[in-house]
Amino acid sequence: MRGGIAAVAGARLMTKAAVTGLMALVVSLAAGCVANATAQEIGTDVAGLNLCLYGDCEARGAYAADPFGMANPGTLPVGVLTYVSRGVFVSGSYFRLNAGGVGVNIESPSLTVALDPWVFQVNVVQADGEGGADSFPGVHLDLRTTMVRLAAGVDLGRTRLGLKGLSVGLLAGVPGTTSDLSGTFGGVTVADSHEDHEVGLAPGIHWRGGQGDWFNVGTFMNVERHHETQQVLDPATFTTTQRHGTSNAWFLRAGLSLVPAVPLGISKGNAPLNEWCREFRLAADVEYRNLSPLAEGTRSAQAGYFGADARVVPDAWNPLVDYLRVYVIGGVDTNGGWGIGAGLYGNGVMEFLSCNPAYSSRPLAESLGDRVDIWAATCSIAFAL
Repeated sequence: MRGGIAAVAGARLMTKAAVTGLMALVVSLAAGCVANATAQEIGTDVAGLNLCLYGDCEARGAYAADPFGMANPGTLPVGVLTYVSRGVFVSGSYFRLNAGGVGVNIESPSLTVALDPWVFQVNVVQADGEGGADSFPGVHLDLRTTMVRLAAGVDLGRTRLGLKGLSVGLLAGVPGTTSDLSGTFGGVTVADSHEDHEVGLAPGIHWRGGQGDWFNVGTFMNVERHHETQQVLDPATFTTTQRHGTSNAWFLRAGLSLVPAVPLGISKGNAPLNEWCREFRLAADVEYRNLSPLAEGTRSAQAGYFGADARVVPDAWNPLVDYLRVYVIGGVDTNGGWGIGAGLYGNGVMEFLSCNPAYSSRPLAESLGDRVDIWAATCSIAFAL
């Protein structure tokens, strides 16, 4: 099974609430340097660089039109129904996120049900982290967040509408989950942030066409709104200041992916080179993000993402072809981020099992270590009905 089935949506979006709280804490602690801190790419910005958290997506860069990447909810039916019309997929994901001295462990189980032409999914994200901010010696951070997400997608080409190649999907966060982050200095709590997740919606659309579906376009938007309460200890007066408000963010992503060998006519035939050409895919995205964290002004930014994936060796050269096919996945972005990973997809008697390990590195604020590094792994087991 190819692509996204190995990672049926894992922890699809960055743990935005926890990171927003982290931003608020860092800004509060940097009382003498607020202007400098707010100008850095911190907090919710990290979510814009990591729109999903599972194996191949971290390496690809979350491509909107990648039919196997699953970042776009509209690709959910493509990545599943292409291979099985009725079935259940059980997935487990683990991520290790390191930003300077702060380390976060993220676990995310998912359950996906395919009932042609529909695909339904439930996903849970649990994150726990701690460590010290590089620019604030002695300050220790602790964070904890929980999210529950529901998703549904439909291939309209398999319905009575007959819109061949067109799929739509929607991902929604369940309100009521929370994120907590606190900072201590010498054992004294100097800042505490609590967020209640209110709105988290991501509608998406995907269209594929051409001979063998070699051409794909897609777009999706992610909208986040969370209520936040902050308590900050004033180091001069030793009084606690409390403030309430909302953190808002939305991300618009659009892109295309294609198999260039198909229109060039070099993918036809059964030779190993022809087979490899049929599996070589290129993708590109553009993104616009708008962020309004609590106690800060609105900021916007744009970014571009580029990636590729390909079969490592054709079947004719693969001694394990009856058990395993291996793909390599890689991507870069215009902010200096990059990722690389592998697609380990069971074949033959092992077709029910697939895994996606990956590593990615993205820019972050200098106050938290300059970059965020993510080690990711997702494995999935499929049960046909």
